Amino acid sequence: MSRLVPAVLLIAMVAPGIAAAADVPNSVDMDLAEFLRLYEQAKIRPDKPTTSPNAYAIGSARYSGEVLLDNGEPTSAVFTGKLHVEVLDDKNWVKIPLLPVSTALRSAKIGAAEASVVAESGWYWLVTNKKGAFDIDLSFAAAVETYVGASGIAFELTPSGATEFTLAVPSSDALDFKVANAKVKTDRTEGGKRIVTASIPSTSALSITWQREVKTADAQASRVYAQVYTLVGIGDGVVQSTTTIDHTILFAGVQSLKAKIPEGSTLLDVKGTGIRDWSLADDKTLTVDLNYAAEGSYQLTLEMERVIGSGDAKVDAPLVVPLGVERSKGWVGVEARGNLEIGGGTPKNATPVDVRTLPAAIVGITANPVLLGYKYLGTDAQIPLEVQQHENVDVLVTIIDQARATTMFTHDGRRLTSVQYDVRNNRTQFLKLGLPAGAELWSASVAGKAVQPAKGSDGRVLLPLVRSSQAGGALAGFQVEVVYVENGEAPSAAGTGTFRAELPKTDVPNTYLGWTVYAPADAKVKLKSMEGTVRDVDYLSFPLGASNVTTIDAYAQDVQASTGNQFAGGSLGQGAAPVQVRLPLEGYPYAFEKVLVLDEDLWVSFTYKGLKD
Repeated sequence: MSRLVPAVLLIAMVAPGIAAAADVPNSVDMDLAEFLRLYEQAKIRPDKPTTSPNAYAIGSARYSGEVLLDNGEPTSAVFTGKLHVEVLDDKNWVKIPLLPVSTALRSAKIGAAEASVVAESGWYWLVTNKKGAFDIDLSFAAAVETYVGASGIAFELTPSGATEFTLAVPSSDALDFKVANAKVKTDRTEGGKRIVTASIPSTSALSITWQREVKTADAQASRVYAQVYTLVGIGDGVVQSTTTIDHTILFAGVQSLKAKIPEGSTLLDVKGTGIRDWSLADDKTLTVDLNYAAEGSYQLTLEMERVIGSGDAKVDAPLVVPLGVERSKGWVGVEARGNLEIGGGTPKNATPVDVRTLPAAIVGITANPVLLGYKYLGTDAQIPLEVQQHENVDVLVTIIDQARATTMFTHDGRRLTSVQYDVRNNRTQFLKLGLPAGAELWSASVAGKAVQPAKGSDGRVLLPLVRSSQAGGALAGFQVEVVYVENGEAPSAAGTGTFRAELPKTDVPNTYLGWTVYAPADAKVKLKSMEGTVRDVDYLSFPLGASNVTTIDAYAQDVQASTGNQFAGGSLGQGAAPVQVRLPLEGYPYAFEKVLVLDEDLWVSFTYKGLKD
């Protein structure tokens, strides 16, 4: 019985409700085999997973390649690869990525049999229903790219648990290998080949470059000739120069070039193909190291500048002297970058030439006229230049293309005036207005937005301006509007009186002014009494030249956007938002106009009658 007690206890624990039910005995006797059968049927043990979360897994990938040469130059590399794969889906066919189609797949085998491979979405894929673990043997080729002495191979890899590769490059010289993202890298020499081995992350592409060092004996056997082209630009107290050195390299390649920089000049930049590094010694000797052996022709471009200060000056043209060359000759062109007058002194070991005969390497890199030209042979030329600074003449940066003024006066003599200015502005911050004496400013706006005016020390009103948009050499106009009110002289008891009004004086020229004065409908104006600096006319002409410049529709949105940005940034005035006032108009209009308004008083007057209450 001792053998059956545990079984009885387990039954009671598994189904206590059964033991407590009616007509059920307090104990059950059964052998062990029967108990285990019931235990399996009750599924007391947890289920095992039936499917894998992945259809396949690539445990490792190993690649071995060798570079092939054509006439001594690397052109391609052939690889063998081995992928250790385990198919985890035991029901379905699976697709496993092998290589990108940028490589040339030669064969893919599982054991001795050719594998089923398809090309889709830029990759070669293995399609198989084989289950379990197996190896895929690959054979493929990849292109080798060579540029200015550096060769390289690059292609994507399928992700795997561990990725290693080996590449052999035939070379008797030492090679400098660079492997992108390599965690471990070693290289060795074996049988006339340089062999590099590296481990890379599973998600990386294969990217390897190498370059060959140049033998010292070859560099000493080279013969180099140089032609120097120098464009000298003088302006704003600085001498700037662009020097292009065309090297002709014979017999053997060179990996290093040298040149002497003129005293007082600062070297800003060195440009050339395949520059590894450049340095400037204390004695102004420039050394440029290349990452390959340059042969045939090689061009080097230097950017320099020298501060000479403002005012008149005498300075030598900055001439770069190539070092280690058999022969050197050069050309120099001089241009002015500002209001300067440049003259040439007496050159040493150089000859003045017609600027039209200068090479394209000088005249072709500037849009300014070249004023002086020289040529020289050797390394000890000197070209003195004399610089005379001229004073700039101020020109207009802001203009009012036209102004439209409207004034209405009431029976009690009060005047309400609105003036709209069509402005083009390049860099002026304020439009300054001298309002009539006693005038009270009611509103001001710039480009359709109300602004907060300021008051200058001279009493004039300062209106903040936006900058006009510019495209194709044209400035877009925008509108500035002010509204102000004045207390005028009321008519006499007999209904007669004199009307006299003034417009604000502006600090910028105005090409046209049109002014409309609305008198009460029952006022009888004596036309012969009209006087003022703005002449009376039958109607306003609005000359075509004044009105057209402000209708550049293509730029109107840019001006509005610029105004909104400046308004939000506070540059159009801080404080409570002003209220824009609209002028109510009634009565009979009288027209006045003036062409070309400068810094002058603008007023009109006339007498009237018929305003008796």
